[in-house]
Amino acid sequence: MSLVRKICQAALYFALLAFISATLISCAAKPAKKDTAENAQHSSQQAKASAAAEDQQNRLNLPDVELSADLMYKIMLSDLARQQNNNELALAALVDAAIETRDPRLAAQATRQAVISNQYTTAIQMARLWQALSPDSVDVYQTLGNLLIVEKQPDEAIVYYSKALALTDENNRSQLLKQISATMIRYSSQEQALRNIEQLATEYPQSADVALAHAGVASALKHYDVANTAINRTLALDPDNANAAVFKFSLLLLQEMDKDAEEFALHFLKKHPKSIDLRTTLARYYLENTRLKSAEKQYLIIHRQDRTSIIAPMALALIRMDSKDYDAASQYLEKVLELQSDNDLARVYLGDIATLQERLDDAIQWYRSVTDKDQLFSSRLRLIDVVMKRDGIDAALREMEALHPETASQQIDLILLENELLSKSGRTKEALELINKALEDSPDDLDLLYARGMIAASVNDVAGLEKDMLRILELKPGHVQALNAYGFTLADLTNRYKEAYSLISAALKQRPGDPYILDSMGWVEFRLGNYADAETYLRRALELRNDPEIASHLVEVLFAAGNTREAKKVLLKANKAFPDNEKLLAVRKKIIE
Repeated sequence: MSLVRKICQAALYFALLAFISATLISCAAKPAKKDTAENAQHSSQQAKASAAAEDQQNRLNLPDVELSADLMYKIMLSDLARQQNNNELALAALVDAAIETRDPRLAAQATRQAVISNQYTTAIQMARLWQALSPDSVDVYQTLGNLLIVEKQPDEAIVYYSKALALTDENNRSQLLKQISATMIRYSSQEQALRNIEQLATEYPQSADVALAHAGVASALKHYDVANTAINRTLALDPDNANAAVFKFSLLLLQEMDKDAEEFALHFLKKHPKSIDLRTTLARYYLENTRLKSAEKQYLIIHRQDRTSIIAPMALALIRMDSKDYDAASQYLEKVLELQSDNDLARVYLGDIATLQERLDDAIQWYRSVTDKDQLFSSRLRLIDVVMKRDGIDAALREMEALHPETASQQIDLILLENELLSKSGRTKEALELINKALEDSPDDLDLLYARGMIAASVNDVAGLEKDMLRILELKPGHVQALNAYGFTLADLTNRYKEAYSLISAALKQRPGDPYILDSMGWVEFRLGNYADAETYLRRALELRNDPEIASHLVEVLFAAGNTREAKKVLLKANKAFPDNEKLLAVRKKIIE
């Protein structure tokens, strides 16, 4: 068995065991003392550990049992059987040893082995023995409660859970209740779980942490009325509880009470300005709702309060990139690298900024410096694109040869990039051969079908484009890009304008703010002779995206509508930004020359 498989199996096993038993006590021999300088340096810690171990043994009231040959045989037999994956034999030997010795450690081990063997009746039997031998152990009461919940005996489980909570100190009671709650939610009906947790919570009416755990269970079960009552009780008991504040904010959002959530968060932060967790949650909420100015304000405060965290500078960098303030974004990303030198995501973004600023040498350097496996492939794709801009297609293709995709998805991404490079350089035949070959292995890949459709459109092959777009829409109805590309091509190369309008309208309904779809709608309105509507759509598209093709369409519409002066004005501005663009040059020749 490979190491990876062993680790995976271990992870699965511990995930199962976690809800059944808290920290189970294992048998361990005392280590021999080492007469070394290291031992002398740590003598104080060892003395404390020895005292703790002695106290633990006294608390467990360990029996004075002779380690006979028969007992040693049973223990060794259990260990060997477990190594051979003979769980039933391992369990039988441990059960015999635990009953014979009445040693709580062996009872705990037998409980654990019974869980591994899915012998829950035996697990409960051994846990009861363990409990009789260690009557003050929180672990055994929690374990018994968990086992009884799994075996659908919730009323008896509550008795043991209550005892576990009673034995737990105030600081750890909330965490224990969360663990108990997770087990009950997983293995009980919603009503039973909520009823049980409410029963436990009523035993600690003055505990804010227990009330918070109660709110968490109710929220997880979507009983928001109960959750609201519990979280309000939490904050009444402890008005400064930052964890409760984060929970209430999130709970209000779950109930789509965004305005109330925001007002609560801002009010709490006014009283507790250093509650970074709540401020971070609020800032993320602003980001998710594209309220970038509000998000930036919160992240700036976080950045001032905690100069060691990378979350705020990374978020601020992305916000600045969105607003095209690339210099400020670079400064924040460099701050991220000061705090975390191996953060390759920051290097990728710095490469992106350098690319946008036409600093191609710097971009190549940033992309080449990425070594993290998760970022490596995407950074190399970006690198190839920059090499193409700086050194031409042949250099980019050579760079591509050194890139070895590890997954089928990466292989397709690489093919799509090569197709883009070939298409941009006018090598359409090679691009088509590349995509056709890829489609032999993945005939229904949407991206490959779309790429082939775009090649067909570039050579005015309407039938070829139509075939691929219809197949995409059959595989994924409502595919936005296919609707838009299909509609635009029909408007541009045929007189099927009403059909084109229907396709583009369907795409625009899904993405009303997409500049390219707005451009398509403007173009089909132009073809239909609706010049005023066409101008409205195209101006909006150009505002959202300064693109030479959109600009060329607007110039044509203005010229056709008789507004030659405005057409020349738009053309002059676009030519300045994109002096070598072929579409703009063609429109210029039509209008001016």
